[in-house]
Amino acid sequence: MAEASPARLYATAIGGILVVGGIVGFFYSHSFGAPGDVGEALGVFAVNGWSNLLHFLTGAVGLLVAGYAARRYALWIGTAYVVIAIWGFAI
Repeated sequence: MAEASPARLYATAIGGILVVGGIVGFFYSHSFGAPGDVGEALGVFAVNGWSNLLHFLTGAVGLLVAGYAARRYALWIGTAYVVIAIWGFAI
């Protein structure tokens, strides 16, 4: 097994956080309805079924590829979530 690297730590930690966040989000809102149909997770995060599924899947991918493609995962997922955040702030 390869030596631990910052990218591997990132993929494991962020992957785990996203999986847990996706699962916890389903307790607050499991509706796959309209984008405006959201629940407030922990009183802060607006979530619905689609965002929960996105978080769960991207986290699972991070956990799966942490051993062999952690750097690529860190770059692509980091970039994707920054773009999604900018889009969310814009709307």
